[in-house]
Amino acid sequence: MEVVLGQKITKTEDQNKVLDKSIFDVSFKNDTIKAEKSSKEQYINIPLRVNINDAKNWEGYKLKLEINPSETSLPASDYKLIDLDFEFKNLKEEEIVNVVLKKDTIEDRNRFLVLNLMTYKDSADVAKRNIGNNKKVVIMVKSLKKKSADLIDDYKILSYVGTNFDIVEGKTKAKNLFFATNIYVPPVKYKNKIGFYFSLYGNRTMSDVDSTGNVRRTYKIESIDENSHMEYTSQNKLITSRVSDNIGVHISPLFRFIKSSNENLNLFYAPSLEFIWRKSTVTREFKNPTNLMSETVPGYFQGTITMDDISRRIQNEYVFNAGLLGLFLVYETKDFSFRVQASTGYSSYFYPSNSFVSDVQASVGRRNDIFFLGRAWITEAKTGLTLQTEIMNTALNPRPFFGITLSKAFKLDKLANIFKPITER
Repeated sequence: MEVVLGQKITKTEDQNKVLDKSIFDVSFKNDTIKAEKSSKEQYINIPLRVNINDAKNWEGYKLKLEINPSETSLPASDYKLIDLDFEFKNLKEEEIVNVVLKKDTIEDRNRFLVLNLMTYKDSADVAKRNIGNNKKVVIMVKSLKKKSADLIDDYKILSYVGTNFDIVEGKTKAKNLFFATNIYVPPVKYKNKIGFYFSLYGNRTMSDVDSTGNVRRTYKIESIDENSHMEYTSQNKLITSRVSDNIGVHISPLFRFIKSSNENLNLFYAPSLEFIWRKSTVTREFKNPTNLMSETVPGYFQGTITMDDISRRIQNEYVFNAGLLGLFLVYETKDFSFRVQASTGYSSYFYPSNSFVSDVQASVGRRNDIFFLGRAWITEAKTGLTLQTEIMNTALNPRPFFGITLSKAFKLDKLANIFKPITER
């Protein structure tokens, strides 16, 4: 039987009276009591069950509570016992013993305070005459947990909202929405040997920015007559940029790889599965026109066409990555969380039939490759500000994707406040 602090103690309805005057029934009502450290001094109620025939007939009999030193792990400086000795004639049917748990502000592991119930008559042990069941009680004192509205002291389930950084021609610009929800459940010693990491995210990654000079192009075609037309050409600088907007789902089982003496540091073997819907945009921009020329070309052409200086093409791609080799490094304190993920394995990506690869019509709709992935992010606890970097590439057909995001981390339960009436927030 267990009792939790603050629980109301009710009187046992059908107590069996001890008729034999040579025996008595005195014991703890519960064998286990749970308590928790606090920043304030608190009282723990320990109920006793007393069932004796007539208290006046037990002159000289005493009840005493003693600490069990071999099973007690709570330091003596953390508690104080009140009323250790009782005379039988003064005992009530439901007696309460109090233990004072002193205030504490230091995080610690769970501790135990074990009390034994002893009975005497004129200093002689009369425990054999006690038919009570629970002559020992274990008080489990849980570790103090610091709580603060300003600190993110639990990084297991966090959501992020922020911005991606586009890196164009050496200039870093904050642009486009970034969002993610990460669930990190590490394996717990003696309970579960396998943990897991899950991430649902949407971000923007850059493929590359290519600046090419000495590109000759026709920027205008104009009709002259039924037999000829005019073509206008120029020398241009061509800038080609590729960006991808991604929505991805990632999951990894976590197997503890190295046992560190530092409890804040963990390294896991983390194979992974990841699916990415990638929408890539290739932008071509012709800049700085020089060496303008016009030429009469035979052939009929109706009207006038002026070419745009900027053109865009969009490609949808569906990627499946199976990371057979992967590591997941985590270092977390009350001040910050730092995580690094590295993975490599098999990659399969599919293009719809009307898509393109490297600006030309795709000859096949599916390709297989070997991928390499690296991610790192750090979250500051007080503000929740999170900086994340990512790079992904393939071996057979190299296509690097890299991105940088800055976001604000928050707990999912805080999101529920948005839907509450203002008066209830």
